[in-house]
Amino acid sequence: MITSIDRVTGQETRIPSQITEEVEFLSSTLSLLRDSEEISNDEFLEAGSIQGGLNLLSAMISNGAEADELEIQISSLKDRALSICERFPNLDEKIESRR
Repeated sequence: MITSIDRVTGQETRIPSQITEEVEFLSSTLSLLRDSEEISNDEFLEAGSIQGGLNLLSAMISNGAEADELEIQISSLKDRALSICERFPNLDEKIESRR
């Protein structure tokens, strides 16, 4: 998940459609991983908070939020993703293996 965040926030120009594509990738990948029992329901639910945060970021960009507001959201998302990755060390790797 931290990889997903870095993919869409590491650019100077953040495009809502790219963020939406990443959210869709996360959604489908997490569902597949849960359905195949490669991740637990807890992992699935925790990762859902990242999807929601990315959706919020996309909406903020679309609505013309100030750069400092976007940076606060991105920082919060990264902190949350790192915390999730600490609790579930292989989650990011499992997600990225489906890319």
